[in-house]
Formats: sequence, structure tokens, C-alpha cells
Amino acid sequence: MSHAWKACALVALLSACDPVHASAVSALGGEAPGVRTGPLHRPGQPCLLCHDGALGDPQAFSVAGTVFQHPEDRVPVDGATVSLTDVSGGSYSARTNAAGNFYVTTGQWSPRYPMIVKVSAGGTTAAMNTLIGEQGACGGCHVDPAGSSSPGHVSLELADGGTPP
Repeated sequence: MSHAWKACALVALLSACDPVHASAVSALGGEAPGVRTGPLHRPGQPCLLCHDGALGDPQAFSVAGTVFQHPEDRVPVDGATVSLTDVSGGSYSARTNAAGNFYVTTGQWSPRYPMIVKVSAGGTTAAMNTLIGEQGACGGCHVDPAGSSSPGHVSLELADGGTPP
């Protein structure tokens, strides 16, 4: 057995045997019925948990998330523009797909934190009120239900029908 093959096998074994990572991925549950792995899967979940580049597959993302229309439901916003600006002034814009998902690969743009984000669709713009400190997965902080430890999922409108400032 070659040295390179042994090194690859060791890396794969160690990555697959990380009990904390394995537990976090398991807690996500299975795929939704009828939805295959791909750009439309797992809306609202912390994308970078799997798309971290650790094993090369799935593809590594630097920033990814899901935009929903309202905070009280899971209706996705298709075609929203997610505008990201990092501390160095670098910026990148991504569009949401039919599931409300957007993603930026590490090859497209790798932000320097902190970062600000705005979401625009249909003449409405919502800006995040705080800076993103170091986590590129929106679903890592924006979990349901909203409460003291989470603002809830990312939405274009507020519960009262207004839009975020």
C-alpha cells in the first residue's frame, strides 16, 4: 500500500469518525421525501455542516442559507438577491433558488469577517441588524423556533407584515 493511499485513508477515517460532527449531521434528519441531494435540498438547515470541504464532497461553501417569505411559515423566496459585504469591502451577490436556498462556493468568494448581509426581492429589502462574526451558514444561528437563542429563520418580512429595517 502506497504512503499517499494510507494518508488518504487515514484522513477519511478520522473525518468519518468525528462523533461530534456525526451527531450534528444525524440530528438534521433524513432528506425530505422526493427531494434528492442537490441545490434544492435541506432548506433552512446549516449548510456548512456538510459543505465544509473536509472530505471534498460535497462541494465546500463559504456562505450559504435559505430565505423564507415570512417568519411564521416556510414559504421560500425564489429569485431573491442576497448581498454580502465583508470587513475589507469585498462583496458578492447570490440568488435564491426555488427552495429559497443560496450558496457561495469557496472558489467564488471567501469573505473576511465580520460581514453584513441584505436580502432583496420584489421591491422589498431586508438588512440583518447585526454583523455576521465568523459563521457562513445562516442556518447555524437562524434556527426555529425564534426565541432567546435564535432570531428564527431568515425571512424577508416580519411577523407584523412589515419589513426589517
